[in-house]
Formats: sequence, structure tokens, C-alpha cells
Amino acid sequence: MQDSFHDCYRLLVQDVEIDCFLGVYEHEQARKRPIVVEVEMYVPHATKISRRDELAETVNYERVVETIERVVGDRRFRLVETLCAELADEIARLPGLRALKVSVTKPQPLPRAKAVRVEVWRHP
Repeated sequence: MQDSFHDCYRLLVQDVEIDCFLGVYEHEQARKRPIVVEVEMYVPHATKISRRDELAETVNYERVVETIERVVGDRRFRLVETLCAELADEIARLPGLRALKVSVTKPQPLPRAKAVRVEVWRHP
């Protein structure tokens, strides 16, 4: 799979912590709890001729964080998988992406589990 990205660079937006209503149980929906979102994006290289050190030549990661904030908002999600897929679908709409992976980590979902993490790939 990495071979299809040989002409790309990888852009990471890491550790976006945001509060979210997330869980299947009533006590999980009673209040927002922090989750952590990470986005890994593969962006085609600008050619040497056209490289101008301009924001238009890459993905604006401010838009990525704004998308995360908009999708999470005050909505209630039951499954980490649902939230992760929605985030991936929305971020995939940003221009300039070859592929992306979105990860959502829900800390301390169970007393004996440090976290649960779901990852979703998209190829816009």
C-alpha cells in the first residue's frame, strides 16, 4: 500500500483532544468525556517547478481541526466506529488528499483497559 504513496508526503495532525458524548451506556451519555483524534493524510508533492511555499499547495490542517470540532459538536455517538467513520468521511472532502487515516481513541472505556482505538482509512 505504501508504494501508491511514493509521490506524497505524510501530514499528521496529532492528539486533538475534544470532549464528546460517546458510549452505549446511559452513564457514558450523561456527560462529555475527552477523546483523542489523530489524522494521517497523504498529500501529493508539488512539482519543483510549481512549489511556491503556499498554503494552497497542501492541506490546511486548521480546516482538519475545524472539521473535527464541527462533527463532534454536541452530538451523541454510541460507537467509536461511527464517530471515526463520520470524521473520515468529512475530512476526505477536503481538497488535495490522496488518502487519509483517522483514529479515534476513547480513554479508559473499561476499568482494565487503558483505551480503545478505532482507525478508518479513506481514499478520496
